Amino acid sequence: MVDLHVHTNASDGTDGTEKLLKKLRSASIETFSVTDHDTIDGICSMEYWVPDDMVFIRGIEVSCVTEVRNCHILGYGFNKDVRQFGNMVHKAMKKRQEVVERHLAYISEEYQIDIGKEERFQLLDRANSYWKAHLGKLLVSMGVAADEKQAIDMYIKPCNMNGIRIDAREAIKAILAAGGIPVWAHPYGGYTKRDMNDADFDKQLHILLEAGLQGIECYYSDFDETQVESLLAVAKKHNLYISGGSDYHGANKNITLRTLNRYGKEVKEEDLTILAELAERQNKKPFPLIEIEEWHNPGACFWFEPVRIKDISRNTYDLDNQDFMKEAEISISEEPFEDFLYPVFQKYFDENMPENKGRYEQYPEGRKYLTGFEWYLTENFYSYKSIDNILKEIEELAHLLAIDYDNDKLDFLRAGLEHLPNYIPRYWRMSEKLPRDEVDEIVRENIGHVVDFYSRFVKSMRSMMETGKKAGYELISVCGP
Repeated sequence: MVDLHVHTNASDGTDGTEKLLKKLRSASIETFSVTDHDTIDGICSMEYWVPDDMVFIRGIEVSCVTEVRNCHILGYGFNKDVRQFGNMVHKAMKKRQEVVERHLAYISEEYQIDIGKEERFQLLDRANSYWKAHLGKLLVSMGVAADEKQAIDMYIKPCNMNGIRIDAREAIKAILAAGGIPVWAHPYGGYTKRDMNDADFDKQLHILLEAGLQGIECYYSDFDETQVESLLAVAKKHNLYISGGSDYHGANKNITLRTLNRYGKEVKEEDLTILAELAERQNKKPFPLIEIEEWHNPGACFWFEPVRIKDISRNTYDLDNQDFMKEAEISISEEPFEDFLYPVFQKYFDENMPENKGRYEQYPEGRKYLTGFEWYLTENFYSYKSIDNILKEIEELAHLLAIDYDNDKLDFLRAGLEHLPNYIPRYWRMSEKLPRDEVDEIVRENIGHVVDFYSRFVKSMRSMMETGKKAGYELISVCGP
């Protein structure tokens, strides 16, 4: 069985990863997608936990708008490393937070009700979840409403900000840039909504097709047979992939998993033509095993970006003295940086460079200067020449890994290379430690993943350096989590 529209508690669902997997198993669902609102946090967790006998498809549901009306665009099977995609997701979440901010400003201006700093932060953190309910409860606790419903009706509903979303064209183009399939979600309206007339449908469809739409959600938990058949005809006419999902949210919506229509038809995997296309794409071009995200991932990552120091005579550790080129940034998780890159970056770190020597923390007893490559939330500065030398050595290492794994020039990398099984899904959740000879065999069989990582890293860094140089940035910053 299949369900390609499922939400977790990473957005407005109630189920965490492990709880959802148990429910999917109970519902006999073997193929599924997590499609949280304007975030990929849920899929990152799910990719770690999904068992080998289930097929998991990366998904997202982006809140969008066109000149016709609001809509939701689903994205499936994307490479989340791509800069254009990452920037789009970040922008979509910022739009949601803008909606929250505007509501809070409205309440303050119209009713002189000010929300505290900590509560405001919590609301912004829940911007793609049930922030309205949380705000309603907060207003009740402040004594300005009798109950949550009154709070929402009186203070929240009058401030209609539904149009603050990213343009659907931008979402579609970003999903396409990431190699994914953009799909129009529940075109006749989502759960309990029925306000899409034929004229608006045709106008919206035309806009989305022109932007590059490739699929349509024909099967949906709240669609009747007439609606499903109508959408299947649209898919056939415009050569669109057929998708389907329940829009399951756990306890937050009265929708059960595997419910792909209102009239009881059992939808099989072969009914959803998008599945065969997604499988073919993965076979031709699998996602990288070791990822390089060409955007800012705020998690446990190392961040690389061009930087300028405004005044070398001041503390170069001070953020106010640093000018970053954020649009060129890349993020790499802490583990692959430590395993495959740190030995080289440490080797070429110049602690006598003025920008590195000028880093210090201020204490009552005086300054404490930072020496050496610093790991945690500290910029380590490299000249373009040093980065160029690093990239040349990485290219040489990649060549040796590919043709002569036992070469003693690779010995300084061995400790990190032994961690390669940790990146391979079938070894992720093993409780017992693998024998050393088995680890060596796994590394030799899969060393191509490190070679590929090195190749992509060199390409990304050279592109960053070129962009930085053109904009007048003089250094590259490497900052850890």
